[in-house]
Amino acid sequence: MPEDDSVAPEALHDKHPKWMGTFPYPYMNGVLHLGHGFSVSKIEFAAGWERLQGKRALFPFGFHVTGMPIKAAADKIARELEMFGPEFA
Repeated sequence: MPEDDSVAPEALHDKHPKWMGTFPYPYMNGVLHLGHGFSVSKIEFAAGWERLQGKRALFPFGFHVTGMPIKAAADKIARELEMFGPEFA
């Protein structure tokens, strides 16, 4: 393969600049409130601005489910084992 077919990472970055932003997702053990919306609006605005500047903006967003939802699922499994026995699984 000829060497002139390769592209330097710097050239790719110049041609396709990228931007990535993250957001501390709301913990789902309480009610969402205005503070969550305020915080996410900052990163949404920044991602939109970077897109307007011609960058490829990546804004992954997800929810983290731990704490009470996990405890509730474990309690449900324990109740099912009590009702149906260990052979149920």
